[in-house]
Amino acid sequence: MSTNEKTKIKFDILNKINEILEQNQIQKIDKLTTVNSSINTSYLGNIQVFDENKVESISSKLDEIFNEYGTCSLRTEEVTSCCKPPYKNLSFKINISNKD
Repeated sequence: MSTNEKTKIKFDILNKINEILEQNQIQKIDKLTTVNSSINTSYLGNIQVFDENKVESISSKLDEIFNEYGTCSLRTEEVTSCCKPPYKNLSFKINISNKD
């Protein structure tokens, strides 16, 4: 997979994520982390969801999008901070094969 293809996929995924977040009135994310290996390219990110009632719906929609590109893992963790209200952190990793 070429560098241009990787960049295009990264921004496609980011735009689709942000559409879902905007529909659910959740703060958009600015970037995805890219990890390159000889076999896969992986995209990683985190989303803070303060409304617990939206977590399941958002997770389901993200899972659908991520599976269009490759294999994915999606993890939810409850975070309690001294400076913010409690929230759910959705962390994800999408693995896309480098084979054409």
